[in-house]
Amino acid sequence: MTREKSDVFPISLFGADDRAGRGGKAVRSGRGSGSGKNDYRKGSLRNVPLLSQLSDSGLARLEAQSQRTSFSKGQEIIGRADQTSEVFILLSGQARVIFYSAGGRAVAFRRIDPGDVMGEFAAIDGLGRSATVEAVRPCVALIISNQLFWELTETDRGFAGAVMRHLVGLLRSLTARIVEFSTLGVKDRIHCELLRLAKKAQEDGGKAELNPAPTHSDLAARISTHREAVSRELSRLSKLGVIERKGRTISVKNLTQLERMVREASGE
Repeated sequence: MTREKSDVFPISLFGADDRAGRGGKAVRSGRGSGSGKNDYRKGSLRNVPLLSQLSDSGLARLEAQSQRTSFSKGQEIIGRADQTSEVFILLSGQARVIFYSAGGRAVAFRRIDPGDVMGEFAAIDGLGRSATVEAVRPCVALIISNQLFWELTETDRGFAGAVMRHLVGLLRSLTARIVEFSTLGVKDRIHCELLRLAKKAQEDGGKAELNPAPTHSDLAARISTHREAVSRELSRLSKLGVIERKGRTISVKNLTQLERMVREASGE
């Protein structure tokens, strides 16, 4: 199913940008620029962070009993209120979690990148899907049945621990976002988001460079503001020498100054 284009009202309380416990190890907040550098279609599923702690037998079961499905751009992956309970792990591409009102307006909640999990809430509590997930780019997802998800959770300690850390990570991310939205102005929220993205880019490639950088609209969606405010602040940061923009690339030239701006705003 492909949705018609509609206005999107961003509510970015937590997102795939925050590393909400993707795997067996603790992970930092911040996601890359959405460039899709990670691609888990090839090689062992153990490379997927959430699955890295699975036992050999558990991984073998997952490989044998799960399935991979492709989704085209704009296609619905999960429908809100659907009475389904499979768990999805994105292997490649990009998706978004979105809510459509009865009037056709859309509220964007978070972005899904390779390695992110979708549908785990319904798998755990048995209730209907709480939001829609649709492909922003062509995607390939690993689909795990509710039965297999529960069997692995109950019998595989490594996987159960990874799932718990993932869920706790979501709660921590939500808490941090609520604090930001409650206490920080728009400029400060932009700085926080840039710092998250820059630090994740460093983890991935060693450079505080977002390539391709999220669009102004994407950044606005993540911090619940409008595109014009993002554009103005990025221009100001460029003049200050904090960042440098070239085409679709944003390089953080003075990470120390950006960190100081965030600390001063947050009172840390």
